[in-house]
Formats: sequence, structure tokens, C-alpha cells
Amino acid sequence: MAAMSPQMALDFTGKWSPAMQAATAAGMQQADEHADPEWRHLFDACLVAVARRMAEFTSDDVLNEMDRLARRPQTHNLSAIGPAMKRARALGVMEATDRVRRSQRPEKHGNRQNVWRSRYVGMEAARG
Repeated sequence: MAAMSPQMALDFTGKWSPAMQAATAAGMQQADEHADPEWRHLFDACLVAVARRMAEFTSDDVLNEMDRLARRPQTHNLSAIGPAMKRARALGVMEATDRVRRSQRPEKHGNRQNVWRSRYVGMEAARG
């Protein structure tokens, strides 16, 4: 009879400790501060463009929008995406769906990313 291997159970429902929350916030702030200013500005603009066009989206969709730019700025670390997404959420551009999806972009190595619901999609039609 084959031995059963223990299965590890991970609980992602709880909050992080205050120390972990502070360390994460500090890391996000550092990533945002060190991002190329032009990249940061254009990422925010592309995020709004995607939110106006798609009912649900991920950061991959925003990077795909950036890829369409004639002269796409670069930043040294894609960790700056997190603060940009958090900023857009705080401004009401989007809201969480509590779903995640694996990235399809090679440079992101299949990381898990949030699926966001746009609060801007169809705004032109609503204005009349």
C-alpha cells in the first residue's frame, strides 16, 4: 500500500499580521516611488482606457494596452503595478471581484493576479 503524503492546507482568508501589513505597504510605496514617472503616468492612463472598454480586466490587460503605445516606457520592476492598481481602486475606477487568474505574460511567470470589475465601462453611453 502506498504511503499517503501529507497535504498542506493554506488559509488565504485571514488578514496578515500588522507587521506583515506594514512591510507590504512599505514595499509597495518603495516600488511606486522608484518606478519611472512616465511609466507610472502612462500605466494609469492605460488602466483607465481598459476600464472604459472592458467590464472585467486584470493587470495583464493594462500591460497589453501599454504594448499598443508607439513608444512604451519601461520601468525596472513590475512591482509598481500593485500600487497603481491600488490607487485606481481607491479612486473608484474599479472594484474587486474576489477572483484571480494566472498571468499569461512570460515576464510575470504565471503569477496570480486579481480580476477587477470596471466602474467606468460604458460611461459614454450613460452620459448621453
